[in-house]
Amino acid sequence: MTFRVGKCCVTVGVPFLAVVALVLALDSSGIAFAGLLSGVLHEAAHILAMKLLGNVPEQMRFTAFGIDIVRQNEQRSYKRDALVSLAGPAANLAAAVLLFCIPQTRQSIHFYANLVLFAFNALPIAPLDGGQVLRAFLCIKTEPEKADRIVTAVSLSLLLPLATAGFFILIQTGWNFTLLLAVCYLAALLMLKRER
Repeated sequence: MTFRVGKCCVTVGVPFLAVVALVLALDSSGIAFAGLLSGVLHEAAHILAMKLLGNVPEQMRFTAFGIDIVRQNEQRSYKRDALVSLAGPAANLAAAVLLFCIPQTRQSIHFYANLVLFAFNALPIAPLDGGQVLRAFLCIKTEPEKADRIVTAVSLSLLLPLATAGFFILIQTGWNFTLLLAVCYLAALLMLKRER
């Protein structure tokens, strides 16, 4: 399904809808719904930052693996790219702080969902927002190829201990493979990016 919102072409794929429906249907705890709301806040903050910085998305594709945003090249800079990348995690951190300040929501699932989404996306790993921010700041100081090599090295140095932690969590719990799956996904994205 494709439609336009202003100048932006939005494509929502059947796999995206299927994954969301499946996750929500299998979730009896409310964790998936809280994660979905935190994700919507995260992506909305990125889009708002783009709009405020004069770089409205040209295309948005909702896929089974997330949302792919294609930005216009006009009025782009590494500083603007860093601000756009920071907007998502910042929105989740602000939501977590706000929820923590309200005694009734301090231990809520929404507090933890925003906190986890912030912490995960702030990691300086290439596909994540933290990795995009690191690359943007490095590109200000050096050529993009060197920045890419540094970001790849930092990413790999973080993925290895995260994979080890994910493996130990899986062994300890016997069922929780979430971190290990996330690390495998990030490693695959990093390898695909290097091949392009």
